[in-house]
Amino acid sequence: MTVAILGGLDRLKGNYEKQAKNLGMDVRIFSRRVPNLPKRLRDVNGIVVFTGTISHPLVIEAVKVARSRGIPIERSHTSSISGLKRCLGAMTKRGLVS
Repeated sequence: MTVAILGGLDRLKGNYEKQAKNLGMDVRIFSRRVPNLPKRLRDVNGIVVFTGTISHPLVIEAVKVARSRGIPIERSHTSSISGLKRCLGAMTKRGLVS
């Protein structure tokens, strides 16, 4: 299973990858705006959005893509590791991702 992380801090990228790997997930991290976001989110099973570190238009674009493709989305205002754990845990607990 693959989860996309939008936002976050560049210095925590390795920690985000480690936490996702501990839960058996692959991760794609987009800490900045990227071209063709809908195309890049095509094969993900879930999206985590750190709303405190990305622009509002990027959040809107991510939500639009998630809704159109039926991808579960979790939001956290903080870009912390505990915020990521909480979001990934909520996805797993609700059965949105396996």
